[in-house]
Amino acid sequence: MYELPSELSLLSEEELLQRLGEARFPIPVIRQILKDCQQQADQYFRSSLDAVAPVYFRARQMDNLLSALWRRSGLVSPDLALIAVGGYGRAQLHPYSDIDVLLLCRNEDSIQKNSDGLQSFITLLWDLKLEVGHSVRTLDDCLNEASKDLTIITNMLESRPICGAEDLFDDLHHLINTRDIWPAGHFFLEKWQELQSRHQKYNDSEYNLEPNVKNSPGALRDIQTVSWITLRHFGEGDLKALEKRGFLTPFEHDRLARSMRFLWQVRYALHMLAGREEDRLLFDLQREVSTLLGFRDDEEKLGVERFMTRFYRNQLSTTELCDLLFLHFNEDHMKSHQNADVEQINEHFVLYNGYLQLTDPGLFSRDPSWLLRVFLLCAELPAVQGVHSDTIRALRDHRNLIDDEYRRNPEHNALFMELMCNHNHVVRELSRMMRYGILGRYIPEFGKIIGMMEHDLLHIHTVDDHTFRMIRMLRQLRFSDLRLSFATASRLIHRIPRREVLYLAALLHDTGKYQKGDHTENGRVIAQQFCRQHNLKPTDSHMVCWLIANHLTMSHAAQRLDLNNPEDIHQFALEVGDQYHLDMLYLITVADTVSTNPKLWTSWRAELMRELYYNTQNALRRGLANPINKEDYIAEIQQEAISRLQEQGMTLEQITSIWGQPGDDYFLRESVDNIVWHTNEIAAHGDRSVPLVSIRQTRDTDGDEGATQIFIYMKDQINLFAVTTATLDQLNLNIQDARIMTSESNHKVVDTYIVLDENNLPVYSPERMETIRLALIKALANPAEYSTIINRRTPRILKHFPVETEVTMSNDPSMQRTVLEVTAADRPGLLARVGAIFAQFGAQMQGAKIRTEGERVFDIFFILDRNGYPFSDPDECQALQKAIVAGLDAQVEAQTAV
Repeated sequence: MYELPSELSLLSEEELLQRLGEARFPIPVIRQILKDCQQQADQYFRSSLDAVAPVYFRARQMDNLLSALWRRSGLVSPDLALIAVGGYGRAQLHPYSDIDVLLLCRNEDSIQKNSDGLQSFITLLWDLKLEVGHSVRTLDDCLNEASKDLTIITNMLESRPICGAEDLFDDLHHLINTRDIWPAGHFFLEKWQELQSRHQKYNDSEYNLEPNVKNSPGALRDIQTVSWITLRHFGEGDLKALEKRGFLTPFEHDRLARSMRFLWQVRYALHMLAGREEDRLLFDLQREVSTLLGFRDDEEKLGVERFMTRFYRNQLSTTELCDLLFLHFNEDHMKSHQNADVEQINEHFVLYNGYLQLTDPGLFSRDPSWLLRVFLLCAELPAVQGVHSDTIRALRDHRNLIDDEYRRNPEHNALFMELMCNHNHVVRELSRMMRYGILGRYIPEFGKIIGMMEHDLLHIHTVDDHTFRMIRMLRQLRFSDLRLSFATASRLIHRIPRREVLYLAALLHDTGKYQKGDHTENGRVIAQQFCRQHNLKPTDSHMVCWLIANHLTMSHAAQRLDLNNPEDIHQFALEVGDQYHLDMLYLITVADTVSTNPKLWTSWRAELMRELYYNTQNALRRGLANPINKEDYIAEIQQEAISRLQEQGMTLEQITSIWGQPGDDYFLRESVDNIVWHTNEIAAHGDRSVPLVSIRQTRDTDGDEGATQIFIYMKDQINLFAVTTATLDQLNLNIQDARIMTSESNHKVVDTYIVLDENNLPVYSPERMETIRLALIKALANPAEYSTIINRRTPRILKHFPVETEVTMSNDPSMQRTVLEVTAADRPGLLARVGAIFAQFGAQMQGAKIRTEGERVFDIFFILDRNGYPFSDPDECQALQKAIVAGLDAQVEAQTAV
C-alpha cells in the first residue's frame, strides 16, 4: 500500500463517526470535512507538485467517510457490501473524479430487507453533492451484466471492498474472474478495438489544440488499457508486478511510471484550477497549468509552449510504448499457442504473422546500418503489416549508436535517400522511424521539433505531425481522391521529374523553428548542410533550399497582390524565375497550407492561388524581359469587355456612359467577366434611387465556384464601407476581399465584396442570397443611421490569445494610394470598426485584402485622404493609426467582458 507523506493526515472511520455523532445536522459537518481534505491535498500539491500522494490520500479519506456513512445508515449486514469500482477501485481520486461504487447485495431478498437503508445512504451522498456513480446489484446481476458489457467487466476487474461483508466481495471476485466470461483473448481484442476507436475520436484538430489528458492518444486511458488486459490475463496489472513478471523491461516500467506521474500532475492541476472535472487542456487553462507546473516564459519560447511540447512528447512516447506492449501481448501471449505463419526474409529477419521480426540479436551492434535498412525493408515488402515488438525493442536499445560519425557515413546517407526515393510507404516508414526514436537521432534538427506546438489557432498540429501530413498529401496528389479537390496540383505533381526533392523540402521545411529568428532562413541553412552531406546534385540541393526559404512566399503573395495587375505579377515572376520553380512552389504551398490547418484552404484561397499561378505562368511564357505594359493591358481589358457587351446588343455610347470614369484601378482589378456583369446589372437597374445589390458566384480556372461575390452600385456616401461590412458580419459572412472604387464622373461607388459563409463555403442557396441582398439594400438606403457596432460574442477560444494591434502606413507611388496594414486579434465587427474610423477621418476606401490566420487578422486597406490623394501629413497619419489601435483595443475589451 502507498505510504502517505506526513503532511497529509487522514481522519479515521472512528473519528468521523464521533464527529457525526456529535453533530445535530451531519451534512454541514461532512461538507466541511470534505473541504478540509481538498484544501489539505491542494496545498500539498502546490508546494510539492506531486499528484500521487493527494490522489491516494483523497481515495483513502473517501473510503473512511463512506464506511462511516454506511455504518451510520444501518447497513451493517452479512448480505451487503460497499465496493469501489472503476478509477476509485484503483484507490485513486483526482479532485473532481467520479466516485464509482457498487452496492452489492447477496440476493434479491437482501435488497428488499435493506431498501430503506440503501436509499437513505444514496440520498445522503446526493445531498452532499458528491460526484457519485452508483449501482445496486446482486451477485447474479453482476455476473449477468459483466458478461454482456465491456465497461462493466472492466470496472469490476478493478473493484475492491470498502466495507461490509468481506465474503461477498470474495464471491464477486471469483465470479468475474471465471474463464467462462470475457476470456483474456476476447477481452484483449475488444479493448484494442475500443482503444483504436478512441484514438480516432480524439485525434482530430479540436483535440490536437486542446488535448484530453484522460482519453487522447498517449494519455491515461492508454496506460490503463495495458493494465486492464494484463490484469485479465495474468491476474495483476500493476506496473511493478508486470516488470517482475518480465512483461515490462525496467526501461518500459520507468517510462510508463514517469508518464503516469506527469499525466496525473496535469490532471490534478486541471481539476483544481477549473473547480470541476475537466480533463481537456482548454486554452482557458493551458497558461495557468503551465505556470503552476513551473514552465516559464523566456526570450526563445513561452512557458505554455514548453509545457505543451512536453505534453505532446509524452503523448508520442507513451503511444509508441503502449503500441509495442499491445503487440508484445498479442504476439507472445495471445497467439503463443497458435501455429505461427513464418516466412524467411533474409538471414537476419523473418515475417512472423505479418510482422518483421529480428532473428539475429547482435545485428544492430555488429552492423548499425540496419537501423536504417530495417525501414527500407518494410517499405519494399508489401506483406509487412508492422514491426514485431522484439524488433522495436532492439531498435530502441541500439538507437544510441546513431551519432555524428554515423550521420556522416556515406552508406547511411545513401540508405536514407533510397528510402526518400522509394515508391511505397515513405510517410509510413518516416513516421515509424520517428516513433522508434531513429529519425530524431539521424536528423537532430528534426528531433528538436518533435512534439513542438505553437501556441496559436493557426497551427493545429505539432510541427512533426504537420510535416508528415504535408508529405503524405504531396504523395496522395498523384492517386487519391485529392485529384478532384486539388486539380491543378494533381496535374503538376506528374510533371515533377524528381519528387523526392519535393518530399525532402517538406521534411526539412520547419526544422528551423527550434532556433531563434526567421525559421525559413534557419531551415534553409539546415537543408543546405543536409543536402551537401547526402550528396545531392547541385540543382536538387538548390531547389530544396530555395523551397524552404520561400515556402510562405506564394501564399502571402496571393493574398497581398492585385492578381490582375501586370506590374505585381511581373514582380512575382521575377522572384520565381522559371516554370519549374513555379510548379514546385505551388505544390509545396498548397500542401503546407492544407496540412497546417484545413480551414485555411478555403475555396477563395484556392482560387487566388490558381489565379496567381496561371497569371505568373503567362508572364514567364511571355518572357521576364518583356513585361506587359499596364496601359496596353487596360486597353485590352476594355476592348474585350466592349466587344462582349456589343454582342449582347449594347451600344458603345451606352457602355461608356455607364462606365463613366471609374479609373484605371477598376480595369486592373476586375476581370472581363465581372466588368460585363456589372455593366449589364447597372443598365438593367437604371436610375432608381435604391442601391443596386447583385450577388453571384465567382468563376475559377478549373470551373469550380470559389466564393460568392456581392456587387454594390450606388451614390457615394460616408460610412458605406462600415455599414456594408457590419451588415455582412451580422449575416455571418466572412469577407475575403473588397474592391472599393468610385467613379470620378458621377460619384457612384462600384464595390465588389468576396464572401464565404460561416463554414468558409460559397453561399449556394438562392433564398439566402436574396436575404443578403435585401438586408444590404435596407442597410445602405440610410447608411448614416445604421449602427456599425457589432454585439456578437467573441468565440471563447479567441479570448485567450492576446494579439497586439499594429497599424502601419505607406504610400504606393505606382498606384497613387496609401496602403494601411492592420495586424490585430480576430473578433466580430473588426472591419466595421475600422470602416467607421476611416469615415471619421474622411478616408476614402479603394479596396481591402482580408486575411485571417488562426486568432490573427492581417488586413490591408488601400485608402485616399478626403481630397482624393495619398495621405501625406505625418500628424494626420499618426492620428489615424492611433485611432485604429485605440478603437480595436477598446472593442476587444468590450467583447471579452461580454
